[in-house]
Amino acid sequence: MDVRTYDTVGELPAADWDSLTSGSTIYSTASFQGVREEELPQGAQARRITAHDAGGAVAAGLEAYTFARPPHALYTPADLLAGLVGEDRHAAVASSPLAIGAGWSEFRGQVVHHPDTKPAQRTAALEALTSEAMNFAKQAEASVLAYYYLPREDALDIARAHDHAGAVVLFHDVETVLPVALWDDLDDYYAWLPAKRRPRARREVRHFRESGRTVREVELPEVVDRIAPLNSALMRKHGHDYGIAKAAEVYGRQGRHLGDRSTLLLAEEGDSPVGFALRYRHQDMLYARVAGFDYSYANKADYFNLVFYHPIAEGTGRSARAIHLGLGTFEAKLTRGAQPVPLYTVLVGVDQPLAADPDAVRERNRKETEAFGDAYARHVVGGVDTKDWQL
Repeated sequence: MDVRTYDTVGELPAADWDSLTSGSTIYSTASFQGVREEELPQGAQARRITAHDAGGAVAAGLEAYTFARPPHALYTPADLLAGLVGEDRHAAVASSPLAIGAGWSEFRGQVVHHPDTKPAQRTAALEALTSEAMNFAKQAEASVLAYYYLPREDALDIARAHDHAGAVVLFHDVETVLPVALWDDLDDYYAWLPAKRRPRARREVRHFRESGRTVREVELPEVVDRIAPLNSALMRKHGHDYGIAKAAEVYGRQGRHLGDRSTLLLAEEGDSPVGFALRYRHQDMLYARVAGFDYSYANKADYFNLVFYHPIAEGTGRSARAIHLGLGTFEAKLTRGAQPVPLYTVLVGVDQPLAADPDAVRERNRKETEAFGDAYARHVVGGVDTKDWQL
């Protein structure tokens, strides 16, 4: 494989990268990378890596980043390795720069492949990409190269590519997806829910409609100033220091890069915005990115009406296969029909192997998958067996 590297999004050959992300999440697209490029902390570096076959056709791609310190608390490898590696190795990981492969946008990593890439080409391309990612990590004097929040197939493929370096694969978290294509309308959705859950769903829809609030669909750039106070209020409610100016900056930036992909549901009471849900469309998926609310108004199940019920009522499933809901708030999402998808993280020692205790890794994965199942499996419509998530 011929490996090519690009330090900026502007350098990426658009046709090549777009062909790789036709089947990816939106978080791997050049548009979302443009957002991340502007948000990189001082001293951080980015590299986009593509692998090409002997004829020059692009087969696969990978984003890689290096940071002096983790860009977010949930991207801290020392936390994941606690109890799995020796004390000295753990201390070195905690105090050294970090390299991240497969992207770090919105807690979802991915290797992107051309849809026509054959299995043997895919394997060769991934070996070339991960080798270049390791070189990038070494240049930054990172102690760990981490591939975060990957679907199972990507995680196992990356671990095999790094097998000689003693890669550690950990069950990390769960994302949820609302399968809107299953239902033609709300009545169809209600019938799909277990009987005991239907009254609440009907009640939440009825209370919202009786409130007189209306919902209209707009693009993000049209309403940045209107939604910034709502998003700031939500963030501050959850303990974050996140003012209106900061929210306007963040979503103004996303509007510049992703405005034509945005579809924002704005709930209004009269002329006043009460809440919003921002989604991005990519191929046959909607990605629910963020919400916000004016808490001086009575809660009429605004979140669930905007994120769940309104899209179902409007027949979103005829144009989108599902709505990606990200991490967290599992009980609320699962009881209303979202389905869980396990995510994994692969950690690789850069300066030396991590030498993780394999028994401790297996036990960690067993305990954490079982803990999720014990807490949430009963809420999943149709059920789920988290034993299938163990590696």
